[in-house]
Amino acid sequence: MQVACGQCRGCCTSSYYIKVRSTEVDALQHIPAERLVDPPGAAPGTRLMGFDAQGHCVMYRDGNCTIYPHRPDTCRTYDCRIFTAAGMDAGPGRDVINERVASWRFEFRDEAARREQRAVQAAAAFLRQHPVRFPGGQVPSRAADIAVLAVKAYSVFLDGQPRHEDAVAGIIEACRTFDQQRS
Repeated sequence: MQVACGQCRGCCTSSYYIKVRSTEVDALQHIPAERLVDPPGAAPGTRLMGFDAQGHCVMYRDGNCTIYPHRPDTCRTYDCRIFTAAGMDAGPGRDVINERVASWRFEFRDEAARREQRAVQAAAAFLRQHPVRFPGGQVPSRAADIAVLAVKAYSVFLDGQPRHEDAVAGIIEACRTFDQQRS
């Protein structure tokens, strides 16, 4: 799907760490090695690109990405509309993105599509309100991760609010199924 960024550079200026996978050879060839770190617990070869003191991506200069044609997949696929779909903002310190998120409006082709969007919002609310109910006592705390999980698991909430135990089991299974279908 085409991401409708226009002139927005919110994700480039919002203190995001950018995941760069070992398979992203082109991106890795264009990012200086000293700009990458090995994140603890990540898949072998996965690197993170950080940000400067202003919260700007280290490859962002003069209002633009200096490696745009070679940018990592994380940058290519980032879409702030996911926050609007999940009924949440991008979190504190992400003012430019949050302004953009607040401006998005969705049109629905029918009531079924509207119901799906409400289910995404219900999933996101459940994930934020009940993190300790999940294995290990938590779900990811980053807003982007919660929004993605809500999209993966919205089907659990299509018929209303399930019992907490059923919701947790359903979310875990829906995410597994989603990930297996994509790999």
